[in-house]
Amino acid sequence: MRNSIVVKMIGAVALALVLEGIFFYFYLSFDFRQFSAERAEKTKEFIYQEEQYSLRDVVQMAYTMAEKFHEQSLDVESLKMQKAQQLKMIVDSTSSLVTNHYKEMKGVIPAADLKAELKALVSRIRYEGDNYLWINDTGPKMVMHPIKPALDGKDLSDFKDPNGKRLFVEMAKVAKTDAGEGMVDYLWSKPGESEPKLKVSYVKLIPELGWVIGTGAWVEDITGELKQEALEQIGKMRLADGNYLWVNDVHPRMIMHPIKPALNGQDLSDFKDPKGKRLFVEMAQQAKEKGEGFVEYVWGKPGKDGDFPKLSYVKLFKPWGWVIGMGVYMDEVETTVQTEREAFDKAISSLLNNAAFFGGLFVILCIVAMSFFMRQGLKKPLDTVVTYAGHVAQGDLDASMSGNFKGEVLKLKDAIEAMVESLKAKMGEAEAKSEEAAKEAERARVAMGEAEAAQRKAETAKQEGMLAAAGTLDSIVARVSTASEEMSAQAEEINNGTSQQKQRISETATAMEEMNATVLEVARNASSAAENAEAAKSKAVEGRDVVAKSIEAISTIHEMAMILKDDMDQLGGQAEAIGQIMTTITDIADQTNLLALNAAIEAARAGDAGRGFAVVADEVRKLAEKTMSATKEVGDSITAIQESARKNTDNVDKAVTAVERANELADTSGQSLEEIVGLSEGTADQVRNIATASEEQSAASEEINRVVEEIDELSTNISEAMDQSYQALNELAGQASELSGLIQQIKDENS
Repeated sequence: MRNSIVVKMIGAVALALVLEGIFFYFYLSFDFRQFSAERAEKTKEFIYQEEQYSLRDVVQMAYTMAEKFHEQSLDVESLKMQKAQQLKMIVDSTSSLVTNHYKEMKGVIPAADLKAELKALVSRIRYEGDNYLWINDTGPKMVMHPIKPALDGKDLSDFKDPNGKRLFVEMAKVAKTDAGEGMVDYLWSKPGESEPKLKVSYVKLIPELGWVIGTGAWVEDITGELKQEALEQIGKMRLADGNYLWVNDVHPRMIMHPIKPALNGQDLSDFKDPKGKRLFVEMAQQAKEKGEGFVEYVWGKPGKDGDFPKLSYVKLFKPWGWVIGMGVYMDEVETTVQTEREAFDKAISSLLNNAAFFGGLFVILCIVAMSFFMRQGLKKPLDTVVTYAGHVAQGDLDASMSGNFKGEVLKLKDAIEAMVESLKAKMGEAEAKSEEAAKEAERARVAMGEAEAAQRKAETAKQEGMLAAAGTLDSIVARVSTASEEMSAQAEEINNGTSQQKQRISETATAMEEMNATVLEVARNASSAAENAEAAKSKAVEGRDVVAKSIEAISTIHEMAMILKDDMDQLGGQAEAIGQIMTTITDIADQTNLLALNAAIEAARAGDAGRGFAVVADEVRKLAEKTMSATKEVGDSITAIQESARKNTDNVDKAVTAVERANELADTSGQSLEEIVGLSEGTADQVRNIATASEEQSAASEEINRVVEEIDELSTNISEAMDQSYQALNELAGQASELSGLIQQIKDENS
């Protein structure tokens, strides 16, 4: 049983399947672990990219805001008009205050006293620190200057700026126009400075007094205000998690830090993280060399102990030399990636265990099925052929084979039966010739007996009797000799046929060996093709899964983009509503400012008794001015938000279109990969069937080759037996020849 080819084949196949299963288990385990690591790394890269995109977007918003304020600072005409509008509100309020007080007190107190009171009132008004108002007439002559009282009463017609502009003459011209008010720009030195700088003044005529009330501001101060306003707006920007932006320069020196204002103005060259990295120096270097960049470092997290990885993005705003930056903690990214990897590894382990279980079950079923089919289709027919060959070898040429024979085994059965039939025919002819020779020999023996009897009975007729007997014996010997020669020829013919049959069997064995080698080569190639097809299928399945996840991610992005679009539309509407509210607040602030000026006038009239009320009125006026300034800032911010909202809405529409296109392409890729998976599965199954059939054919060929060798050995034995028969017949022919010579001698002696 142990030497059975079927058992060996089943054992070999079972061992191959088990080894293949073990190999694929460890291969898949290794491959899946590699895939898990690659996926975790890709997930980390994806999250890092998302964080980078988010940082870029927020910093770009701050950059755009700084750019907007810078563009305003470059538009000198716009700056002049903008500042003129601010100055106009102050001049209008003061003019209204003076006019109302003049109308109320006209005729009540002397005109000179009233004018002195009004000049004193205007001289005390201050705004935005030390800014003041003055009064001149249309001469132009200085009526009152709170900072340079030496100018009071002087003719200003020849008062010029460094460019030769007679600024007070220009102010008088503006006051004499139909509007009675307007803006005048000129060059004027700041207090404590010698270099003249561009200044804008707004003047307004009070017809009742013939006075021109004016105030001014330097455009350079407006640029500084715009810078400060830009910093304040950037400092107020926050993410949902409270994250913030900061601004430093390329030195590096901190310009604005909203959380740690104590850092403002400090040199950050030696500022290091716990690992010794000079992060602000690296940020400044990235900004100077590339204009923007990312810097990784460790930083403490508020409310937690220890240092955490942080990623910051900085971008250089060249016009003002600002490096605008924002950072985000990345420890949660590592936690997310690790959690996802552990979940994926757990799923892989479960998948491999299930695959090992079902793979083992499949191997057992294959072995059972193979055992059944090998036993029914190969072992039984071969056992029958071997048994039949054994009977033939023992001389039982009438034995027969019965059973279910298919394929090459059927051809082998038919060939062996044909060979045995041919052998039986040749052996039958040889036996017939041998029987005939035996009969003739028996006749010769009888004749010899009769001759001896005749010799004893009639010695006198010796010569005649011997001659007659010799003649009879000669005839018999001739027939025996003829029969022997015929038998010898038949035996030689049988021997030649057996030799030819042996040669054909040898050629068959050689051909079977060549066919077996070819079948084994086909089996090996088919196995390799099956492995390649299986690998192609695995890659196609992997690609299909990746595309499916891509489609799901794109769909999620599409939904988020649509939600973002709706939110941006709502934000635009809310910003419009806030703009209307800001207009109302501005009107209220104007009225409050006017009331405060009126209150200040009343307090001035009250003298020392109204001084406290004057302080309160001045504070109210300052609050009103701050409210107006804040309202303007909010209005500018709302305008920027509305503009950004419109741009973001357009970008979201483009993103939605791109996402829909990406979704369509991903669907097409998924369908193509599905078709590839189907084709790969079919190809792999066909190649595996070819490999299995080739292995079975190889095993059958080996068994057939063994049987052919046994038949070749049997043919050799038969050929040797025929050689012995041929020698015996030759010996019989020799004896017959000797007998013929003896008879001739007898004839000669009795003639």
